[in-house]
Amino acid sequence: MIDLIRAGQARADAAVNLVPSENRLSPLARLPLDTDYHNRYFFNQTFDPGFWQFRGGQDVARVETEATACLGRLARASHVNTRPISGMSAMMMAIAGLGGKPGGTIVSIDASAGGHYATADVSRRLGLEALTVPAARGRVDGQELGRVLRDHQPELVYLDLQNSRHDLDVRQVADLIAVVSPGTLLHVDCSHTMGLVLGGALRNPLDEGADTMGGSTHKSFPGPHKGVLFTRSSELHERMVEAQMTMLSSHHFAGTLALGLAAFEFGHFGHAYAEQVVRNAQLFSKLLTADGFQVVVDEDGHSTSTHQVWVKIGDAEQTDFLSKALYDHGIRVNVQVDLPGVPGPVFRLGLSELTFLGARESALQALATEFGNARAGVRRDGQGSWRVRAECGEPFYFTEPW
Repeated sequence: MIDLIRAGQARADAAVNLVPSENRLSPLARLPLDTDYHNRYFFNQTFDPGFWQFRGGQDVARVETEATACLGRLARASHVNTRPISGMSAMMMAIAGLGGKPGGTIVSIDASAGGHYATADVSRRLGLEALTVPAARGRVDGQELGRVLRDHQPELVYLDLQNSRHDLDVRQVADLIAVVSPGTLLHVDCSHTMGLVLGGALRNPLDEGADTMGGSTHKSFPGPHKGVLFTRSSELHERMVEAQMTMLSSHHFAGTLALGLAAFEFGHFGHAYAEQVVRNAQLFSKLLTADGFQVVVDEDGHSTSTHQVWVKIGDAEQTDFLSKALYDHGIRVNVQVDLPGVPGPVFRLGLSELTFLGARESALQALATEFGNARAGVRRDGQGSWRVRAECGEPFYFTEPW
């Protein structure tokens, strides 16, 4: 088994990973994951009785405190909760803390329109009535949302757009809530776009009228498998903390330290990285289109404003064939069958991780060439990812000793 893991790790180190829900940690951010802190509890930041109950994390307590502050600066949020252990964990805490008493109503984006598949079911399991609304091109259907707000006066609107090539229009929803149902809270789950939001390439939901936001920290944000919640309201922060206290015990202390180091690095590289991710996604769309691939675009030719690029390959057999051929070239893609407006299997590609490793125009040109090679069945030497990685420049993280 050890040999399998070592061999797999060697392949992973050389791979080009184009899965939009994944990223990788920098060498600096990986450090805490191989320490004793992986074994330890740490409660004093959230619940401080005035003395240490678990001393295993005492020596590095300041790292978690500074991590919270660093994330707060990136999000321009006065309150940050780093206890969630995943995006789903953050979702459950937000819904439990903000969704009101059992029997209340929560509204989210329909999964068929790009919303998260689990939001409505999680809400129902917490005793809430779950309603969904359609969305398209980053905009919620205002007419339908307005009707739901008038008829149901929901406690919470939870915007959870995960499958999208567009920046989410939060202001539209916030303004509608203010007019029709001012008592309704607005939470934005920006798991997929977290790195683009914190890096300033996309709009910050808190600036656009959201009461709270959060999500996972390992998609467009190059952090560990964790979650985070942000708000500028002390009351709403306390409500989510109260929910968290009975929903989560260990918050994976080493992972939280890794998140802090990733956030520290992001403060130095994040803006340039986020802008480059979007540029790379748009350029890759153009390069694939020029080579005859069927890139999903709008009627006006717009391909993407996020890290995601969608490519229609053909039927299931054709799609799997090309996916396998790319894998043999060292290039890993993500196949989805339920992307909004695109029936059948589709490549849902993400440019975040490759960008984090330093990809710019020449690397994207090399990547497009490898897609063509895989389709044509040529240069099947297993070195495709090496040819792409060779074109990468300086990565968006610290490489020198620290």
